[in-house]
Amino acid sequence: MAVLQISDVMFLCVFLLCAGLHFTTGCTEDLVSRNISCSPGESVLLHCRDENSKHKDVQWQRTDIQEKQNPVSVKDQRYKDRVQIHGNLSLSITRLTVDDAGSYWCNSVKQVDLLIEGCSLSANEASESISRYSGESVFLSCLVKCSARYKPDKIRWKLPNNREINQTTNSTELNPLYQGRFHMFGKQTGNFSLLIPNLTEKYEGLYSCWINESQHKSFNLTVKGCALSETEREPKTKYPGDSVLLSCSCKDPKSKPEAFRWTHLDSNVTEVSNETLRYRARVHMFNKTTPSNLSLLISNLTEDDQGIYRCTVNNKTSTRTSLTVKGCVLSKHPNITKNSYAGESVTLPCSCEDPKTKPKHVEWKLAALNETLISDSKDVSGRFQILRDSPHNLSLRISNLTETDGGLYVCTVNGKQSRSINLTVTDFSKSLLKYSLMFLICLTLLLLTGFICWRYAQAKKGRRGTRVTQRPDHQDDVTYSTVMKINRGKPAENQQQDDVTYSSIKHIKEGKRTCRKEEEVVYSTMADVSNGRSAQDDVTYSSVVCSKFQKPRSLQMNTEEAVVYASVQKDKT
Repeated sequence: MAVLQISDVMFLCVFLLCAGLHFTTGCTEDLVSRNISCSPGESVLLHCRDENSKHKDVQWQRTDIQEKQNPVSVKDQRYKDRVQIHGNLSLSITRLTVDDAGSYWCNSVKQVDLLIEGCSLSANEASESISRYSGESVFLSCLVKCSARYKPDKIRWKLPNNREINQTTNSTELNPLYQGRFHMFGKQTGNFSLLIPNLTEKYEGLYSCWINESQHKSFNLTVKGCALSETEREPKTKYPGDSVLLSCSCKDPKSKPEAFRWTHLDSNVTEVSNETLRYRARVHMFNKTTPSNLSLLISNLTEDDQGIYRCTVNNKTSTRTSLTVKGCVLSKHPNITKNSYAGESVTLPCSCEDPKTKPKHVEWKLAALNETLISDSKDVSGRFQILRDSPHNLSLRISNLTETDGGLYVCTVNGKQSRSINLTVTDFSKSLLKYSLMFLICLTLLLLTGFICWRYAQAKKGRRGTRVTQRPDHQDDVTYSTVMKINRGKPAENQQQDDVTYSSIKHIKEGKRTCRKEEEVVYSTMADVSNGRSAQDDVTYSSVVCSKFQKPRSLQMNTEEAVVYASVQKDKT
């Protein structure tokens, strides 16, 4: 038995390897034409028959079967990760496609023609990861190329959650989640790519395009949704009439949530939008220009707007903000009474404690009528005016007052708080007459009292120890004087004898009197000598001088009758 050379052994091994590879992959080789036929998706091993290639580098190239120009190196991008040159210079190609068909050369020596029969999927068995943001679109490529006499068949897409679509699937047969959301291109041309617009997080998962259950291409799709930057916001404090910005945004500015909404938890979870009556024309959002900005702007705030607001994204995550609207608290005035006159104007005070507050509604009523005189939406009379020089000033000004305007006025804010002011209106003409009469009465009483006091003083002076009586004109003027002596108490031994009082009275005629004209006073000089008591009686001396108050008529008196006798009575003690 002849000994086989090493080269022959190697050739035999390569032949057996190629035969085995062809057998396992389904490829067949025509021994006459030395052509190899394979199906898409299979693998093939091509042997280099260049005898001179042992001692130099091998170069594998491919050209179309019908032409030898423009050879393509197997190191081209289309063969990436699918070709390998072995130690015996053989070339193996895996995951064959229709585009791999052609003439293969090893160091400029034609080796074999490779035929691919059937339809192949571009980038077969490839797996690609794709990341998109919610609201964006994604294009999943699935291109099928067939050789002559073949057409695409049994093409389908496997979707997440065990769903799938194929060439004959009707849109109405799809799950509502996918209805109207998938678009396939050119089925007749072999373009089975899938376009999914306006992505949401629900579309995340594994997508794969399959041909004849033997070839497939996979896409692992990730949809980045909106992750809120914060779940709890700082509380906000505002005043009525102000505006407030309630923040809510996604961490990633490129993300776009599928759905979101604002609700007011303190009013039975009322949705906050311009579609809601209480917020109509007061709400503005920014997501149309910046999809990741979900903030809410509320203008012209009222006290009813305060509470907790919640921003919810995709019915999953949410953030809360507490809003306080400082309303009007009426100043605490004591009971106020205003007095004014008819025809004048008066201001009835009513104001909020905080100058920055502005009530939503204010009205003034006259308690007796129980009707609204004026409010921020109603004006009954032009004489009534609410002062608006500052938001917190709610005072009422009434002009051209009448007596009927008097009464109790009530200032009410937001139907909750109230303050009362009592107004008294007086007719000036009636008041003037009344006060004039009162003045005259008081003046009369004052004069009468003064006159009585003056008369009393004069009478008191006239009674001071002397009484003057004027006789008729034909008689002489006589002054009577009564002197009474009251003992303070004598010794017992002297009580038997009566005390005697001597009185000397002198009458001075008008013509010879010594009194001055201006003296209209009775002067009386009395001397009591009773300090040293003895057995004798006490004696009192009295000198009386009379000056008449008015000049009497001339009297003819007898000089002999110019003596006045006085009757003196002595009271014993």
